[in-house]
This record gives sequence, structure tokens and C-alpha cells, in this order.
Amino acid sequence: MASLVTIKGPNLGQRFALTGDSLLIGRQEDAAIVLESLAVSRQHARILCHGGEYFVEDVGSSNGTFINGRRIHGPTRLAEGDALQIGPYVLSLRADPPAPPDPMPLPDQIIRAQVSATPSSSMLLGQNPAYKLQVVLEIAQHLGRTLEMGLLLGRLLEHLLRLFPQADRGMVLLCEGERLKVRAQRSRHKSEEEGDYPYSRTIVRRALEEGVGLLSVDVSDDPNLVLSATLVSLHLRSFLCVPLLGWENRRLGVIQLDCLRPGHAFSADDLELLTTLAIQVATVLENAALHAERLREARLHQELRLARDIQQSFLPADFELFEDGDPELFARVHPAREVSGDLYDFFRLPDGRLAFFLGDVSGKGMPAALFMIAVRTLIRHLTPSASSPADLLQRLSRALADDNPASMFVTMLHGIYDRSDGSLLLACGGHPPPLLRRRDGHVEEVAVASGMLLGSVVEPHICDTHLSLERGDTLILYSDGFTEAFAPDRKEMFGKERLCEVLSGPCASLSLEACADEISAAVQRFSGQTELQDDQTLFLLRRRG
Repeated sequence: MASLVTIKGPNLGQRFALTGDSLLIGRQEDAAIVLESLAVSRQHARILCHGGEYFVEDVGSSNGTFINGRRIHGPTRLAEGDALQIGPYVLSLRADPPAPPDPMPLPDQIIRAQVSATPSSSMLLGQNPAYKLQVVLEIAQHLGRTLEMGLLLGRLLEHLLRLFPQADRGMVLLCEGERLKVRAQRSRHKSEEEGDYPYSRTIVRRALEEGVGLLSVDVSDDPNLVLSATLVSLHLRSFLCVPLLGWENRRLGVIQLDCLRPGHAFSADDLELLTTLAIQVATVLENAALHAERLREARLHQELRLARDIQQSFLPADFELFEDGDPELFARVHPAREVSGDLYDFFRLPDGRLAFFLGDVSGKGMPAALFMIAVRTLIRHLTPSASSPADLLQRLSRALADDNPASMFVTMLHGIYDRSDGSLLLACGGHPPPLLRRRDGHVEEVAVASGMLLGSVVEPHICDTHLSLERGDTLILYSDGFTEAFAPDRKEMFGKERLCEVLSGPCASLSLEACADEISAAVQRFSGQTELQDDQTLFLLRRRG
């Protein structure tokens, strides 16, 4: 069995298992390998398996399929380590690692007692229930005074070393994904606290997988010399190892107490008591983890709010660039999340003309927002030396493609407006064409060449389009967050036709801001949601009548 692994681009590290003889790769939801990017066609490529070898064929995609930088034109062999590029994704064929061998079983001669670590176990309070309850309540009271994980675990081990005089050292191991990590350790001998204490992974694995507390009275009394030698090398005489089981028996980790001195050993009563305590400790740990998660979420929301404020500060908000108010301008970004991958920008050129932009970065959230800032910075840097909108977008695409490890891209409309005669130069890089609303309310789509996505290829083919605004005409640039908003049943999108309908008629007499409000309200009514499905960005330019 082999897999395709994302080695560059979105969802880095994602693994797609190659099962079957033929697998479709594309943007549509029922593809065997779904790559969510506008640069990926709905049905883009196909993986074929013949005699244990894999081949790739393009199935008529718009942007092509590449192996090791070369565009393929027929079924092409894909070897392990080859780079398969589809849109912004770069994938590599990797053989799946063999299944690990079963761990060596733990002989029953070592484990002299075990007890279920679930709260429903009837054995836990069978002996000395009053004493055990008192100990549990006392430790729970002490542990309940802090929710800081490191301090909490340190206090727990200090209590356990006092409660179990046989114990020479103790440790708490917590699960972090598929791995166990020592998160706290204590010893009666301070000189031994440097470095992580050794432990038997086989013992810990059994306690976790079976959900039982384990007791060894005398490790040296083991007829299986191979495993006994392993444990004796850890200097163990006796040990207790109990799992920490959270809600719905979720494995949180283990507590282990070790006895190193000859003549001392743990008893079955000790196992029952430590297992009883572990149930309470697991609850405290889950509460501490929940508290830490809430603190992280609160900090993240605060940082995102600050990031949103900073991002919004990059977008110009002074729409009265010219003293005579011609042209009228209005623009707005409504982020679907705290931050946005959409952008708009406009500014006066030295010759008095107006340059304006509207773009939509691939993806959402913080990565898109950071890329958006880079795009906006490059726009401001490249515009003075560009000869036309098409030239500017080509330069921008080269700059993005030259240093773009995440393989992100942006769609963009760029225009230059001459207010002396109402003439426009427009260029498009893979963005929805703008709309033109005539003074009488009629709305039509501007015929511009769509061009290529910026940043996906070094040399996109982009050309300029000439247009002229009459008095009272309005140019509307928008992002696909409006047209691709879904109805509640997700069977229909808002679409360009509905957008044109909202913009036509009475909207022609409204202020540009009121017109933008009407559009947003219409999309919200259609989707039935107050939360946006995607960023929504508008830029409106009206030649004063």
C-alpha cells in the first residue's frame, strides 16, 4: 500500500491512501482525493495502479498536472519521491510503513495484582473504605487549589510520596497524541531528579490499553530472565502503575510509583488506593486541561481581534480623495472569520488618475490574512513602475511565485480611472469580472479577459481592457463571497443574476454605502444565516452625474 503525502502547499502533511486501481483527484466532493482550491479543477487528474506501479493522467484540467516540474500529457509513471503538482498542492508518493510488531507480552509472574481503574469498579473501596475516602477527599481538596498543570502534578507527587512510604520516586506520564511524555517526577533523593526517570513502556502500555492498575510485589522474583533483566536494569524492586482515565474512558496517561529499596514492597491495598486516587486525579486533570484550553482560546480571540484591527487599518477608509467628490467611492470588507483574506485598495497616482484594486486570497483565516498583507505591500511597491494594469498584475504574480513556499495565490481586479474623461483601464487575474450599472439602473457584466491566478504561475497571460464611464455610471467590483453564498439547503447559490437584480432599479439612486448595505442584506436573507460563509468584499466607483 502507498499514499500521496502533501509536502508543499495547503494542509501540509496530509496523507491520502491509494486504495483501488483508479482514483479521481479534484475539487468536487465525491472525488477520491479532494483538493480544495480554485486552482484545482473539479475533475483534475487520475491515479492509476497497474502491477504495483502508479501512473498519473490529467483529465482535462484548466491549469495542468505536473510531475517534477514538467506538465504531463498522458499517463505518466509516478515513482516514490516524485513531486506531483496540482494547483497549489505538491504531493509525493510514499510507501506506507510496515505495521509495527506486537509488543512482547508482559508475563503474569511480574504482575501480582491488577484492578480496574474505572469509577464503577467494586474492588476499589472494598478494604478500609472510610480511610480511602478520607485520603481521596484530602488530596482532591489540595489539588483543587490550582489549575496550572505543572504545579498541580508536582503537588500530586509530593502527596503520593508522603502517602506511600515505600515509594522512592514517582512520575506522571501524559498522552500527547500517540506519544507518552513525562510531565512531572519526584524522588525522595533530590540528587536523582535530574533527567527523566526510566520506565517500562510495556508496563505503561498494558495499564493504558487494558485500563487497569498494575502491581508488582517483587520484580526480581521473575522466572522470565529476559524481561526481568530489563526491569532490574531500571533498579525496580516493586512498582504501582495505574492509568488516568477521563470522560468516556479516554486515556490521559499514567501514574507510576517505584520502590528501589530491598525489603520494601507495595501491597494490593496500595494498588486499590492509588487507583481510587487516579480516578479523582483524572477529573482534576480534565478540568485543568479545559481551563487551559479556555485561556488559550481567550488569548487567541484577543490576538485575532487585534490582528483584525491592524488588518483593517491597512485598508483605506477615506473615500473623499478628490475635493469635487468625483468619482464617488465606497469599499468594504466583511470577514467570515476574525481576519480576512480579501482586500481592496485605492490611491491617487502622481498624474492625478485613480488606481484601485480588489483581491481574494486563497484559503481563510490567519494564513490568508498574512498573505493579503504581503499582496497589498507589493501592490504599493510595484504600482509606480508599472506601465499598465496588466503589467502590474504580471509583475505581482512573478513576485508572489518567486517566494511562495505555501503555494498560495490571489485573484485580483486592478483598474486605473481617469476622472478627466471617465476612461478606465482594467486587468483581471482570475477574478470574477466587474459589473457596470448604467445611470438608468441597467446592470451588465464587463467583458474582461479573466487571466491566470496570481502567484500560481510566474508568467500569467493578462491583458488590458478599455472602458468608459458615462455620467452616473457605477463600476462594481466584488468577491465571490456574495455570488457563492449557499441557500440553507445548500442546493443553490446566490449567483451573479441575483446580484445584478439587487444592484439594478432603485439601487441606482441610493448612496454607494446604502447600495452596499442592500447587497449584504439580500445575501443574508437568501442564506438565512447571520454568519458569513466566506469573506465578502465590495468596491464601488461612480462617476458623478
